[in-house]
Amino acid sequence: MTRPARAKVPATFHAKLMLPFAAPILVTFVLLALVGDQWPRNIAPGSGLKFAGLCTTAVSAFAFWLYAVRAVDDKRAHGFAALLCAITGLMGWPVWSVGVLPSINGSVMTEPSAVRMTVERTEATHKSKSKGFYRWVWLKADTGNARLYSGRYFISEDVYERLNRTTPDIVTVNVARGLLGAQIVTGLE
Repeated sequence: MTRPARAKVPATFHAKLMLPFAAPILVTFVLLALVGDQWPRNIAPGSGLKFAGLCTTAVSAFAFWLYAVRAVDDKRAHGFAALLCAITGLMGWPVWSVGVLPSINGSVMTEPSAVRMTVERTEATHKSKSKGFYRWVWLKADTGNARLYSGRYFISEDVYERLNRTTPDIVTVNVARGLLGAQIVTGLE
């Protein structure tokens, strides 16, 4: 019994199959270098970009699959490439959803509006592999037609200290809709 001949693929074939994961990381670093913190990216709870990230993942994985298999005739290599692009694309999904897309969403915003919310508590969590802290405030939306969902909102150290010092019951959250439709928290008063 003879084995089928091994598929002949270009030397860069396997590296191209890693692009669905590597590309969003590269784009994140490029945005970080070119834009930095100029575009707000603090997405309000319940207004995430997970579905947009999944769609971006699917489109980019398919595009990189086409790029990888364009010079390969063997259908077995096409199937292997599709599987690996799907896996590496899914690895890149969180990078698109919480890295690239929130930055793009914050590039263009509508006029901010104010929403009053009830303060439930503040919280500080350790940063991974660091001695620093992330600071949060748990806010509860009004029961009526709430424009924002209840949940944990990221805040700066100054706001955290002020909230702990004054312990207000109600705060005003300034929010604007971004380019991709997600709501961005632009401030907390």
